[in-house]
Amino acid sequence: MPVLHCACAFTPIALKFLSPSADPPVPWQRVVSSTGKISSRGPGTDGAQRQREALEAEDVEVREASANELLIDLAAYGWFPAQVSWNGAEVPVEELSYLLTVGV
Repeated sequence: MPVLHCACAFTPIALKFLSPSADPPVPWQRVVSSTGKISSRGPGTDGAQRQREALEAEDVEVREASANELLIDLAAYGWFPAQVSWNGAEVPVEELSYLLTVGV
C-alpha cells in the first residue's frame, strides 16, 4: 500500500480527533513524516509501535534507525500524486494546502 508523506500542519490535529468508528475507516497508519519517520507519541505510549505493526501487516518494511527511530523508505513505499480528487475535481497537489487553509 502507498504511504502518504505529509508536511501538512493539519494532519496531526485531524488524526488526533479521528473517531475509531469512522466509516469508512481512515488508514491513519499510512501517514508518516516527510522523511519517512514514524512519529513518537511521547513517553509511555505505544502509538509508534502500533503504527509499525499496522504498516508491517500491509507488507511495508519498517526499519529502526539511530535513537530507536522507526523509518520507512519513501522511495519504495511513498505516494507522490501529481493531483488528487477534491470536491469532484482533479486538483494539483500544490493547490491542496491552500484549499485546506481557506476551507474550500
